[in-house]
Amino acid sequence: MVVAFLENIYAIFLTSLPGVIAVMTESRVDHIKLVLTRELYLSKDAKEAANIRKFLQLINLRPFSLRICRFVPVDMSLPVGLLNLCTTYLITLAQFPH
Repeated sequence: MVVAFLENIYAIFLTSLPGVIAVMTESRVDHIKLVLTRELYLSKDAKEAANIRKFLQLINLRPFSLRICRFVPVDMSLPVGLLNLCTTYLITLAQFPH
């Protein structure tokens, strides 16, 4: 009984970990954008300001998003989506007669 419980906790942990890491990375990218914007405002060097502006444009053109096969977003909704998929699959299987 305890082993089955621990196996379920382990499975839940493994399915939710990529979403947690993706959200943490996205938060860090937002923090970097904030720091660069502040440095752009305080910068007195024109070349440094131009480089910061280019990098901020690049970040805005290609925002951070982690996806599986360019289709399934990896974020905190991934475990909920997997649970929804499994529930739908079980309901579909239950409808088939034996």
